[in-house]
Amino acid sequence: MFRVEKTASPTDHALLTRQGKGSRRPGRLASVIVEELANEIIGGTLAAGDVLPTEPALCEEFGFSRTVIREALKLLEERGLVRVEQGRGTTVQPRDAWNLLDPVVLRIALAYDDDLSLLDNLIAVRRVMEREMARAATPRLTPAELAALADSVDRMEAAFDDYDHFRACDNEFHAIVMKASGNEVGLTIVRAIHRHGGVTPPLSSGASRAALARTVAAHRAIHDALAERDGELAGELISEHIASAWAERKKRRPARRAATAAR
Repeated sequence: MFRVEKTASPTDHALLTRQGKGSRRPGRLASVIVEELANEIIGGTLAAGDVLPTEPALCEEFGFSRTVIREALKLLEERGLVRVEQGRGTTVQPRDAWNLLDPVVLRIALAYDDDLSLLDNLIAVRRVMEREMARAATPRLTPAELAALADSVDRMEAAFDDYDHFRACDNEFHAIVMKASGNEVGLTIVRAIHRHGGVTPPLSSGASRAALARTVAAHRAIHDALAERDGELAGELISEHIASAWAERKKRRPARRAATAAR
């Protein structure tokens, strides 16, 4: 056996998924293997340079056919987690080879991001990209899109007691600006960061509600700059907003983790 048993880690989900695997459709079996091996690679149980067992050994370990094993290894290689070489086997790759924008890799990597360094990097990328996209969007926004931005901010202000709705309106605001930029690649990258890198503060404290009020004010200022067709100001405001919002949320993150661990 090449695995090391772990407790209370993200791998638990993959282990549970393997139970009852016989009821899954064949086309989805490879994802079960990808989930577990990705957890072991990203979590550090399998280190860079480690060689995975042979295909027959993996077939025995997982209880799947060689076709399924080969498909799983192909998917892991596409994500940069392993390298498959004829005659040399399958080798675990170092972190700098991983595709961290792949949804599976990013989700699992964030689960192991105890020092928040990955989230810091994601926010830094998001700041740069949204700043440039806001600049590009400024002369392109239509009156209807500017009205939609203003409406999003109004609905955010009315949703302090419903954070899910507040966040949906927030995301809608950013999506309108990004789409207007015409930068499809940037939109795809930032969407991935939004989807997997969100860190939300609790609503229960007064400080959190104050943070929501600051978020609304920041969005109004961004809207006003866009309406005035001041792309430089709009870009700087959106970058500053992302940085300050992350600083606020990051400040609350350790307390939430401690509370979760205590439960």
